[in-house]
Amino acid sequence: MSAQTNLANAQLEQAKRECDRVKQLFQSGAISQAEYDRTTSQCQTNQFAAAAAQAQQQNAQKIVGDAIIRAPFSGIVGERFVNVGQYVQPSTKIASLYAPDPLRLELTVPEASIGSIKPDMPVKFTVAAFPNESQTGAVKFIAPNIRPATRDLVIEALCPNPDLKLKPGMFAVANLQIAERPMATVPATAVKRDDNNTARVFAVVDGRVQERIVQVAGEKDGKIGVLVGVKPGEMVIDKPAAEIHDGAQTKEAR
Repeated sequence: MSAQTNLANAQLEQAKRECDRVKQLFQSGAISQAEYDRTTSQCQTNQFAAAAAQAQQQNAQKIVGDAIIRAPFSGIVGERFVNVGQYVQPSTKIASLYAPDPLRLELTVPEASIGSIKPDMPVKFTVAAFPNESQTGAVKFIAPNIRPATRDLVIEALCPNPDLKLKPGMFAVANLQIAERPMATVPATAVKRDDNNTARVFAVVDGRVQERIVQVAGEKDGKIGVLVGVKPGEMVIDKPAAEIHDGAQTKEAR
């Protein structure tokens, strides 16, 4: 409470006490009717003035309170869109506010796969800033509808970010394991990628190397699933050397 509010309250209490004191004096016969009327009129005027001052102070406090902008949640202020002293409207954008821990990761799931989506499913993802680090999260929100334009489902995962390394707005490449099926696998170290991110392996057939372009389907426990390019039971070269090429002879295969 401000000093002005305390003063207004004190003045109002003083005016009330003065009115009560004059009334007691009149009832005891200590003052005349004329003196009572004059003094009562004066103390009532003082009481009204003090009450008006108190109301004015409360209105001023409300105006000041309305000028304070309070965030709806705890977070970190990003970009500021107004300057100190600038006049704003209720619809004016003041600043961007971010809650970086945990972060929310938005994903889309094809219509054919939505039956496998469950709350708390684990999500693994990477970001361009840290391509060799796998981040984790868990599904917490599943949209109630399919988007008609794209025929997919929007889900959100909560991702812990205690060190604030990840930044809101980052683009992520996510891996959500919705089902398992038998397929050929190769060691992750057997897959080479070029500048276009094309995946290749070197298979061994009749003692010669065959370079294969493969379609992969995610990694688990150091193994990468191969949808197209390698059949179960075929041998591939693990950790191929730089000089390995299509048609080369080799006896080392795995």
